[in-house]
Amino acid sequence: MITNYIKVAWRNLSRQKGFAALNIMGLAVGIAAVLLIFRIITYELSFNTHFSHYDRIVRIVTHEKNQEGETNYTRGIPLPAMVVLKNTIPQWVATSRMKEAWPTIIVPNTASGAAQRKLNTPEGQIGFFAENDFFQIFDFQWLAGDKNSALTQPNALVITRNTAEKCFDNWQNALGKTLNIDNEPMVVQGVVENPPINCEFQVNAFISYATLLSNKEKYEYDESWGGTSSNDGMFALLPDASQLQAAEALVQKVGEKEYADNNSGQETSKQHFLQPLSQLHYDDRYGSAATHVISKERLWILGSIGFLILLMACFNFINLSTAQAIRRSNEVGVRKTLGGSRATLMGQFMSETALVTSMAAIAGVVLAGLTAPLLQHISEVPAAAPFLSLPILWAFLAGLTIIITLLSGFYPATILSGFNPIQALKNSVSNKSVGGNAIRKGLVVFQFAIAQALIVGTIITLSQLNYIRDMDLGFKKDLVYNFDINGDSLSQAKIAGFKQRLLQIPGVESVAFGSDVPSSGSTWGTNFTYGLGGENQNFNTNIKFCDSDYQKTYGFEMVAGRWLEPSDTTKEFVVNEALLKKIGVANPAEALNQDLRLGGGRFRRIVGVVKDFHAHSVHRAVEPIVMGCNIKRMYGAGVKIAPQNMQQVTASIQKEFDQTYPEQVFDAKYFDENIADFYNDENRFAATCKGFGALAIFISCLGLFGLAAHAAQQRTKEIGVRKVLGASVSNITGLLAKDFLLLVVIAILIASPLAWLLMQGWLSDFAYRIEIKWWIFVVSGIIALSIAFLTVSIQSIKAALVNPVKSLKSE
Repeated sequence: MITNYIKVAWRNLSRQKGFAALNIMGLAVGIAAVLLIFRIITYELSFNTHFSHYDRIVRIVTHEKNQEGETNYTRGIPLPAMVVLKNTIPQWVATSRMKEAWPTIIVPNTASGAAQRKLNTPEGQIGFFAENDFFQIFDFQWLAGDKNSALTQPNALVITRNTAEKCFDNWQNALGKTLNIDNEPMVVQGVVENPPINCEFQVNAFISYATLLSNKEKYEYDESWGGTSSNDGMFALLPDASQLQAAEALVQKVGEKEYADNNSGQETSKQHFLQPLSQLHYDDRYGSAATHVISKERLWILGSIGFLILLMACFNFINLSTAQAIRRSNEVGVRKTLGGSRATLMGQFMSETALVTSMAAIAGVVLAGLTAPLLQHISEVPAAAPFLSLPILWAFLAGLTIIITLLSGFYPATILSGFNPIQALKNSVSNKSVGGNAIRKGLVVFQFAIAQALIVGTIITLSQLNYIRDMDLGFKKDLVYNFDINGDSLSQAKIAGFKQRLLQIPGVESVAFGSDVPSSGSTWGTNFTYGLGGENQNFNTNIKFCDSDYQKTYGFEMVAGRWLEPSDTTKEFVVNEALLKKIGVANPAEALNQDLRLGGGRFRRIVGVVKDFHAHSVHRAVEPIVMGCNIKRMYGAGVKIAPQNMQQVTASIQKEFDQTYPEQVFDAKYFDENIADFYNDENRFAATCKGFGALAIFISCLGLFGLAAHAAQQRTKEIGVRKVLGASVSNITGLLAKDFLLLVVIAILIASPLAWLLMQGWLSDFAYRIEIKWWIFVVSGIIALSIAFLTVSIQSIKAALVNPVKSLKSE
């Protein structure tokens, strides 16, 4: 019987090749979209799950409230707090303090002379100072060395397989060898397998935390409770997940007295919490040093878009199937007269749906495989990630095919198999018998409402990105060439001479050094005191260390006083307007010559106030900033270059760098490119809206095209009569198009308020954002109407051009 079903199904599809092609194409596009989204979601949800202690690992994080009640979230912890946390929480099975680093790795020449090889930490990777218990918490696969003691001694090093092969060609040759890490000789005590692509820790080297402790000055080990760096963090292992609440209750009490003392008796504003490893990849409050962070909300949005795209494809099938139901009424009547039961007919029509769905599934897999490289534009899924080879994908596809068959085929099969045989044979089956036009119209409205919402979303995301791109950030970002320099004393000692040689390069306008660029993902904050004899403020300030040419290079605007004078140590400060507003100083000039102290340091005089600038992305409001000179914290250079001969100028800069720092790797990037990296997620979201919006429109138009063709067939004789009576092609086109365009207008009216509500929620994540204007909905509506009219007109004009004599003979 099944074989017979398939034969009959194939025969029916062959008779209606056009409608079959539309159904297969629509379902194939929907299936391909769902498979691509499924790959993104499964990739993102797989992060860190390869660790055997996945559900027992926690990260200690810091929440800090300011006097307005706003909370600042950071993965950083004050260094003395880590010591207390390590020693006083009884629930810990193991703990590891960590410090993020981006080391330069040198393979020294055993015969003296130039280094054999030098490696920089590539973008997307990181190095860690870590304690030996790190490998008890995170079970990396060991290839060589003793994981129980590898990081117990100073100057001990564990590297990944990839790093070992880059340094020594073969990882088996690495154990016991010496590498220079930022000019510090260290011995390789272990080699671990490369972390998988879905690991939060894309680490190329682990340096023993004992190295940091043995040279606190070099590595800036700040033992005050007032300072917090996002580079300093801590992980712990619980005996089981049920201990999390008990441990967190104790963790929250750590530092109560010390933080209160730092706030001069004011209410404690800083507190620590536990963050399970399972949340690391999805909580963007704390950020990540190496991998991207994606919210669960974004994954839900992606999944919802995939579901809606698939639903649209299924609705196309339902629409076209029910539209053709009257044509097949005679077939049903004959089958029922010859003894066919409703169940048999249901089986027949469901078999047709299954055949169409199976063909669409095959086409969808091919389409998904061909378009998989495009995933990099809407997600972080790497090109090397497996796709069609994943068993879970094929299991998902099998389930998806069954669901689509049932979802698409059940309603048409129920309608068709329910015809009265006498009415069917008399050709008295009407649209009302098959659910009328109401259902088909409702499905068309639903489809175009989704398409309209995605069009609105695309216009708003692009407008917000353009707003970010064009807004005044408080500094000049163009033509500033940035690169890093190691923080060791030898490297810092060369800065002055290096700067003078850079300034002699034709095309170099200015050179500045600082702890980081004006707008970066780096956060370094501390408590502070304003005015001699004053109390610590009940909020922290960000700190940036920079030299006397920093303001000139980046184009900051001074609103009072002057910029910093040349100095190797911090002798004076420049603050921003936001800091003064928070402490209640209305006139910037009043702050000049006032004393300010960072943490437990010495008071220094404020000599200037700079206009507010964005030190982070525009997701965050402008925050208080204090700026001062300190040669020990000059980790990056910014070179302002003229627009002429840029390639020649940058080549000269690299040459000078290589001669001055032969032990380091030159890795440079223009400042505006760094800022653009802040908004990768937004760019991907815009690409998602554009891509899936185009798919939604395409699928909607496929359905509209089929329904218009069906309407033209149904009204063939009417069209002939009208033409004989003098109707023009435009009259006929308008007649056939107006009903469909009315449905699109209704879809626009339904979708617009929903799209406004959803995009308002998305924009609320930005501290600085556009207002959603009325013209966005008008433009998106015109786009939808134009596309719909074009689609319907193809069939309408074709029907209108048919010879009326032929039309009148059609029946």
